[in-house]
Amino acid sequence: MGSDKVIALCDANSFYCSCERVFDPTLLNIPLGVLSNNDGCIVARTPELKALGVKMGTPAFKVRHLVEQGAIVLKSSNYTLYGDMSSRFMWVLEQFSPDVEVYSIDEAFVDLAGFPKEQLLMMGQQIKQRVQQWTGLPIGVGISTTKTLAKLANYAAKKYRATGGVVDLTDSKRQQRLMAITPVGEVWGVGRKISQRLQRQGIHTAADLVKCQRSWIKKHYSVVLERTVCELQGESCIPREDENTGNKHQIICSRSFGGRVTEKSDLHSALSSFATRACEKLRSQQKFAREAVVFIRTDPFKEAPQYCQSIRLVAPSRTNDTRLWLQQITPALDALYQQGYVYKKAGFMLLDLCGSQSFQGDLLSMNSLPEASEIMKVLDAVNQRFGQQTLKPASIGFQPAGWCMSQQSLSPKYTTRWSDIMTVGAK
Repeated sequence: MGSDKVIALCDANSFYCSCERVFDPTLLNIPLGVLSNNDGCIVARTPELKALGVKMGTPAFKVRHLVEQGAIVLKSSNYTLYGDMSSRFMWVLEQFSPDVEVYSIDEAFVDLAGFPKEQLLMMGQQIKQRVQQWTGLPIGVGISTTKTLAKLANYAAKKYRATGGVVDLTDSKRQQRLMAITPVGEVWGVGRKISQRLQRQGIHTAADLVKCQRSWIKKHYSVVLERTVCELQGESCIPREDENTGNKHQIICSRSFGGRVTEKSDLHSALSSFATRACEKLRSQQKFAREAVVFIRTDPFKEAPQYCQSIRLVAPSRTNDTRLWLQQITPALDALYQQGYVYKKAGFMLLDLCGSQSFQGDLLSMNSLPEASEIMKVLDAVNQRFGQQTLKPASIGFQPAGWCMSQQSLSPKYTTRWSDIMTVGAK
């Protein structure tokens, strides 16, 4: 890799919580958390909530008394809102560079190669200000020459308030100073167990790690940690995520139910919804599948009769048409369903994915070619314009089902549902 490579890691602060605060200013500066599916555990926390000692993954019932006292606020996860805010966030980043690699829902690597070195800090500040102005989301920006160093810079941008949320770590001397005060466990790619093992061997900081021989790290740990050391030493060797999309061979949609599910009709509705969503993802990736797996199961944590079963489905040809899979849900459920059980989870998984460019057809059978549907294109276009499930298969149902997630503190879908758009009035 060339020495002129410059990468900015842009990471939203407490993303789920920040999305909630954008549309509800009463949540600013108070301890706020967002809950997992079915309002189970805390999966996102503001600094104010962390300061109270509330840990990530804390079950909601353990802090319910704090909610009742008004000391903290917990919100149900609103993935529709978060997904749309993420898209807006990434769109803003694309205004600064044509090369944006989305790493997760709340962070992305932005290629800043070509900008003069003396302008990099200013560019980071402009990115931060623009995202704040156009989306309301606070972010941290870390700039350096490799992904791992950019992650390290982003860590400093969030930890040290004096940085203003932006750190330029392209200078080698600044890299050394920061690594000397950064615990090895804060390095990207160093997990808790590896961190503990490294510390037992006298490697306590990122600076200690970067001094290690690569061959020794590879022999005693892994190629992955060796790659981390290379990155800390300034050698860019972590490929783009989207360069490896061909290795993703499955799409799964599954969910734990919010209530007791005993009837076959409720399971049919849930599986139809999951299959529909999986096929939407499949089409968004411009891929096709010929095989799928459907499963249903009870709650393994309950002292009750247990049941778990799955069945494999095969389509006539590789397809991304939702209808071809929905046709197989009914006979699959007839084979899987057993009366007398309380079901807790179901799922639909598409297997052996391929793109139209990489698909190898059969000269003797035209039916083996990937099948694309104009109806599905229209369906996706309508749902993208007017909101998810504006059009949906009737088998999903039209009334809230018992299998739907429990979301007692769900905020409105401010940006994707017409009825939830905020209104402003003047007295």
